[in-house]
Amino acid sequence: MTKKNFNEKQANSLHNVQQQNADGQVNNQVVNSGEIVNNIVDEAVKQPSNDELQREQRRRELAALRISSCTVVEPEVPTLTVDGVGLFALSDIHALKGKQKCGKTTALKVCLAAWLKGQQFRVASGLKEPRVLYLDTEQKETDVKKIIEDVKKMTGLSNEYIDGHLMLIPLRRRDQDQLLVDLHQLVDDYHPQVVVIDGIVEFVASFNDEALAKQLIHDLLVLSEERRLALVCVLHTNKADEDHNMRGHLGTMLAQKAGTVLECRKQDCVITVTCTDARHQEMPQWSIMFGDDGTIVDADEQRRLALEQHRISIQERRKEAQAERQQERLDYALMVIRNHGGCIKRSELTDILIKKFELERSTVSRFIKKQIEAKALYEASGMIYACNETTLPF
Repeated sequence: MTKKNFNEKQANSLHNVQQQNADGQVNNQVVNSGEIVNNIVDEAVKQPSNDELQREQRRRELAALRISSCTVVEPEVPTLTVDGVGLFALSDIHALKGKQKCGKTTALKVCLAAWLKGQQFRVASGLKEPRVLYLDTEQKETDVKKIIEDVKKMTGLSNEYIDGHLMLIPLRRRDQDQLLVDLHQLVDDYHPQVVVIDGIVEFVASFNDEALAKQLIHDLLVLSEERRLALVCVLHTNKADEDHNMRGHLGTMLAQKAGTVLECRKQDCVITVTCTDARHQEMPQWSIMFGDDGTIVDADEQRRLALEQHRISIQERRKEAQAERQQERLDYALMVIRNHGGCIKRSELTDILIKKFELERSTVSRFIKKQIEAKALYEASGMIYACNETTLPF
């Protein structure tokens, strides 16, 4: 009922009361009651609706998010550095990707050693004795236990120190719909500064479900900001050798939101970690391998030597290919000379070689000049002859 209708009804009621009053005077109690009702109606009309209340709440929330020139924000704190370049910052999510069995967990062992000890090889901790929560959703308990064993070999730290700074939880027997709740519970109980999820794909029913992927990455991002922790997610790349993108919609969303994306590649026995995406400066690459005693060792020098050997091999193959092309052209030139009775005009030979091998005139001219210098061909009065010995220069 509108205020107008309500007032009209109230006036009619008062008029009837007045008519029924034999003395012709209005009952004061009824008048006062009418005024009270009017006041209640006025207040009710002035009250904001639920939609208005929700819009006002949204305005306050958005206003609180605004960054202005006077806003003070906490500086980014990397949890690790390589040669002074920071990575895996607090209050953010990050990614480590790679093909199956390419050394991702091995690289994470080096990161764990750096967090716990302060530095391992060229990887250094940006935090002082951080608490690390490591969740493994793929490996069995014996392999998960080996993570601690390898970290202990690299660092020489005591069991007591490692257990006081590293909480290692195998979760591959947990149901998929429990994992996110488990993560929140462990973060609440352990208060880590770094969380590693080795096998983030297990947190969703399908890594190709766009809605599930968006929601999971959003939940992880909120958790990392609210609890000021670095959350590192490990995910496989697509199976094709040339495809280095992380799998499915989950990989797409993770790549979009991650502050740092590292990739592991394995060549022979050397595992190399590179930075494929970073919001700021990209981390320099570093390499590791297993030594003769099974301990993880620095492999930067081995990597450098392997790259140098690869470069030399490529140069040698190019030289061999070039020599084969030159020999093919010389053999054809000699055949042409023989077919022309033992000599041919240089200009005519040039035209024949251009057409045969689809080369530029300048390239053929240089070829003939080199063969003359090498005594494979002989020139006299503009005519080209074949020498008795046709050796190809290298």
